[in-house]
Amino acid sequence: MVLTGQDGPAGNPDLQLIDEGFSQYVRAYWQLQELPTDEAVLAWGDEGIQPLNKQQWTPANPFVEAMYNRIFFQASMVNEFLRQTTEAKLNERGVSEDMRQRVQQFRAEARFLRALSYWHGVDLFGGMPIVTEEDEIGLQSPTPNTREEVFNFVEQELLAIEDQMPAPGAAEYGRADQAAVWMVLSKLYLNAEVYVGEPHYEEVITYTDKIIGSEAYELADKYMHNFKADNHTSPEVIFPVPQDG
Repeated sequence: MVLTGQDGPAGNPDLQLIDEGFSQYVRAYWQLQELPTDEAVLAWGDEGIQPLNKQQWTPANPFVEAMYNRIFFQASMVNEFLRQTTEAKLNERGVSEDMRQRVQQFRAEARFLRALSYWHGVDLFGGMPIVTEEDEIGLQSPTPNTREEVFNFVEQELLAIEDQMPAPGAAEYGRADQAAVWMVLSKLYLNAEVYVGEPHYEEVITYTDKIIGSEAYELADKYMHNFKADNHTSPEVIFPVPQDG
């Protein structure tokens, strides 16, 4: 979600046919979420910026394209990790029992990252193909799925891994815990009336209450502290994407 390629800052990108700097996951996500609103205006002259400021973007906008492709890149990385960590693969490679236990949590975390990306997809794009580790690689274009099908997939994945994740506040910095799962579920349910035509506000309350009740997270004393260089000390950030130089 931070890196853009295999060398950096340019030269061996994850995504082709786009400026490597434009392709970074969090950058593209922020651009699409903020620039079309009245919360932010970016004066920079890079291609694609002003159409987002003015709500005049098209599918050819490089940030729209980058975000769409990033969702599938992340899903593909997760899918391959899951393919390579099946019981059969672990047996074949003689993996120790200790590592087997750790791998189960890694698999849950990976599924969280895939679900997070598909929530970004259902929120920003609506319907889009769902690609999992069960799909064969590179044989044919994926089958399109409806927005409701993507919504259901994200919900089912998050509910399936909820109990396999570390307790709230117990994960290593930069890795997801149960509270991260509950927060994505809350955001998914908050807009369910738009996504699938059904209100799910009771579920929003259920999962946000779980986060509050865990006492692992609370609002920062000053809101701006969430956005400063030492924001790793903020008690408010549930799932950080570390970007230390």
